[in-house]
Amino acid sequence: MAVFKVRYFSYVSAVFCFFLFSDISQVNAQAPIQAQWSSRGYGADGPWPAVEVTVGSDSKLALFPGRPFQTFVISTDYCRLNISEGCYASMAGTYNRAQSEMERTGSDMGIRFSPPHKESMLGMSVRGGDFVSWVDSADIGHARVADSSLVLIESQMMAYPGGQWYPMSAGCLGVGGPSAINQSFTTGTYPINATLIPGRLWERGDVPSNSFGLHIGSMQPPLGGSLWFGGYDKNRVIGDVLVTATSFHEAPITLRDISLEVVQGASPFTFDTKQDNLLTANNDTMGSALPVYVDGCSPYLTLPKSTCDNIASHLPVIYDSGLGLYLWNTSDPYWPLVVSSASVLAFTFLASSNTETLVVRVPFSHLNLTLTAPLVNGDPKPYFPCFTGGDGLYTLGRAFLQDAFLGANWNQDKWFVAQAPGPKVQASPDVVAIQESDEAIESGSNDWAASWDGFWKVLTPDEVDVGPASTGLNTETASPPGDDTAGDGGGLSTGAMAGIGAAAGAVVLAFLAAGFLLWRKRKARAGSSKRQQPVDANLNGCHEDGVVKGPGGYRYGNPAELRDTSPPSVVRELDGNAQWPQHEGDDNNGPRTHELA
Repeated sequence: MAVFKVRYFSYVSAVFCFFLFSDISQVNAQAPIQAQWSSRGYGADGPWPAVEVTVGSDSKLALFPGRPFQTFVISTDYCRLNISEGCYASMAGTYNRAQSEMERTGSDMGIRFSPPHKESMLGMSVRGGDFVSWVDSADIGHARVADSSLVLIESQMMAYPGGQWYPMSAGCLGVGGPSAINQSFTTGTYPINATLIPGRLWERGDVPSNSFGLHIGSMQPPLGGSLWFGGYDKNRVIGDVLVTATSFHEAPITLRDISLEVVQGASPFTFDTKQDNLLTANNDTMGSALPVYVDGCSPYLTLPKSTCDNIASHLPVIYDSGLGLYLWNTSDPYWPLVVSSASVLAFTFLASSNTETLVVRVPFSHLNLTLTAPLVNGDPKPYFPCFTGGDGLYTLGRAFLQDAFLGANWNQDKWFVAQAPGPKVQASPDVVAIQESDEAIESGSNDWAASWDGFWKVLTPDEVDVGPASTGLNTETASPPGDDTAGDGGGLSTGAMAGIGAAAGAVVLAFLAAGFLLWRKRKARAGSSKRQQPVDANLNGCHEDGVVKGPGGYRYGNPAELRDTSPPSVVRELDGNAQWPQHEGDDNNGPRTHELA
């Protein structure tokens, strides 16, 4: 009898342990998956943090995270367009299309759909040939997603207001879409399903939900990024959370105002603590608010020029009309004070109730970014990332996401925005799983101002007393890229300017006389001179060796000179037969209209 009891107990114990460890295994299998971040930054207008992803067999790429649906990757063919200037995309890694086809890991699978240019980067103008839809595996963290939905960047470039085209520095990581596990594309014979990363991870039980949580962090001051699929780091969420329906490319959020605020210490501005109403001032057509999109693939704060000018009028900056950006006037004594101070650019968003608001604050140390080649030649130039160009979609990009948390639960068609912390955040993440039924997320207990202690400077009244305060934007157009000169923001008396003007006039007359004599002498020798190289009429007066070939044989201006060498405008009609991908859970073919929730 005793033997029977022992055997029975052993059997029951074994069954209990089996189910116990099965449950534990299931829980562990559904833990959120963390992405790996690169140790360096990328981009000629950052540098920006990026996530490491292996696409196909061995294409190791650094990608900017934070766009819905497909992942955009730069092909190795892209570098052939930029041989003369150097291929900046190679620093972040490129995808070898030919190798993937040879190894049979990647293919276009007969997909005919080509995403519109604006989908690659909201708030920017993108030019070039058609994108190519592609399918290949993607390894992120310790997870592999087979048949991942990709888009190849092979010829497309960013177009700036001055007409120049500049190459992209890195691709963009897709973080899923509402109610979508995959994208279904039609072909000439049969449909093709291309998977989305969080949807596939959830479908096979790797993570608890089709969701993600993202804070990109910053390179300066150093703050490592955070990206989780199936959950989020609670330490990266501070205060209230704005909840919105659908996706951040489909439904904009309502920006109610932008203000300048001094959080601690003396003010480096002409006001003491706060200057608001910067969004709509001096613009009678905007209304009381502005719909804006959020896009981690877009670099800047793309806003109306009136808004950018309102903000810039309180800063020591110079507007560069060619780039549509504002260069910091580094010779102004207030520049180092502003960018190191405990001051912020504050974005106030309207919640669905139309009465509650959410404020996301971006310190000026995150708005003191750097332009490098090919956007400028010579020394790097610090700039303020308010951007006046683009395709008409006002967008908050990576400059904003340095200080904002972005997440979504695609199972519920909800996405989230909240204040993110500064560099003094806990090193160990507080990871929370997002469940399928969750329509909101909880914030952590961090104090936002405390998370910046030691990383910004609390100015004293004596420190800000450096002379007359900067009273507004220097409205002169900045020097062309490559010209290292910049105005000092100072002024001269009327008498001094008159004296200089008279002297300058005499000098000009002397030069004109000398120039006329020199011209006559050269004209007399013209017959024996070597004939000048002919000018190509298609180059707008520039010689062939003075321009760089762009996509499709187009030519775009050398960034060193602000010349009118922009490519010809291409006007195309929309294709009424264009194919659009179907997302699992969608029951209609056209664009959807959603209210904020």
